[in-house]
Amino acid sequence: MANRSDTRALNRLDDFDHHRGRPDFDEGSPGWEMALSVVLPGVPAFKRNPAAAFLLLVFGVLAPLGGVVWAYVNRDDLIGLALSPRVLVGVVAMGLVAVIARLLAIAEVASAYRRRPGIGGRTLLATVVVLALSAPVLLVAFRANEARSAMANVFAADSGPALYTPTGDGSSVDPTAIKNILLFGGDAGPGRFGLRTDTMILVSVHEASGRTSLVSIPRNLTSLQFPPGTPLNNDFPNGFTDLANAVFPYVSANEELTTHYGRNGLQPEAVALSEAIGYSLGVEIDDFALVNMQGFLEVIDAIGGVDIDIGQELPMPGSIPGAKYELPATLGPGLTHLDGTLAIAYVRSRSADSDYERMGRQRQLLSALGSQVSVTEALGGFTSVTGDLEDSLRTSLSSGEFSSLLDRLGDNSAIHESVGLSPPLVTPGAPDYLLIRNVVASVEQALVSGGSSGYAG
Repeated sequence: MANRSDTRALNRLDDFDHHRGRPDFDEGSPGWEMALSVVLPGVPAFKRNPAAAFLLLVFGVLAPLGGVVWAYVNRDDLIGLALSPRVLVGVVAMGLVAVIARLLAIAEVASAYRRRPGIGGRTLLATVVVLALSAPVLLVAFRANEARSAMANVFAADSGPALYTPTGDGSSVDPTAIKNILLFGGDAGPGRFGLRTDTMILVSVHEASGRTSLVSIPRNLTSLQFPPGTPLNNDFPNGFTDLANAVFPYVSANEELTTHYGRNGLQPEAVALSEAIGYSLGVEIDDFALVNMQGFLEVIDAIGGVDIDIGQELPMPGSIPGAKYELPATLGPGLTHLDGTLAIAYVRSRSADSDYERMGRQRQLLSALGSQVSVTEALGGFTSVTGDLEDSLRTSLSSGEFSSLLDRLGDNSAIHESVGLSPPLVTPGAPDYLLIRNVVASVEQALVSGGSSGYAG
């Protein structure tokens, strides 16, 4: 009969033989645990190291899942999230951490079964599977990091002070009740910001109600005024001697002016023009957004185009910068789908009418883009849009403020009034700036009250 010593020896031998290759289902299968670690990192390790297993599961599964749930809950602001540098950093970090968690989980299983035959092959196979499945995640992280860098060049880090604040208390509207943003559209190509601003629109938002107005400023407005004591006022005490759209190239060509107006890292030409328009119209200017129209063509293509109801047949210009094909002779009438090339041609055409009708088409395109571009379309083309935004957009708005502006423009019911400072209301060649200030003041009062300024059209 075997004694206790013999029994213990036999048990040790059995254990040794087991580790030499006779698997025991109760102790687990390294192949199965490797496979499970790819899907649910940390779960196979709970019996061996609960703390480490919990951390792997959190960073590998629960945190990314929480991010998806959070994005779904905030799906109404997905564009704002996609434009946020902080969110983009989070996407990069979360993607990389999820991959690392799986690799660590595989390493933990490999260490636990290091004496099993074939463990090296299983480890290599599991690692290759993780890296292959993670390729899309790593690509998204890479693209998100590129986007983060691009957004840092496009948007302001946070909301800064107003670009221009009127002196005195001539306005009957509390300036803090309304946010005024100037939208500039220029004729230069991507990456070139020394341009003429052929599109200038004052977007005013009543913060409490969300009511929004659009006021178009003619590119050929003359005698633009500058605030007293500013360098441009010193150069032009009686008003700018060129058209309003020439302020940009004038400032761009003068190093002293670019140094003076380039405060806080903002586009100096846009700051100078914002001051001039704010002073001339008698309103506070909080921010600006500058878009190079040739780059905007690419952005419209990336989001799938836009539908415009064209009232009557409109002759097209002979050509536009960046056009991807030969333009048709005319557009419309009726509901027409416009890609980037046609959309820019539509707002640049002056063949059949004038600058003033063109201003109306610009406001129409702006409203249509805001109301028709879905979150899915915007995010579907986000990779290409990001690069085009970096080349084509500069703004003093933060990414969150810019997203909010898109929301405002996208709600047609919020567009309270659309006004053009054009004949017969205003004569751009001989402007009455007192009249212009009264018109803009009436529009702001209508925003606050919910009534009508009497100038909409």
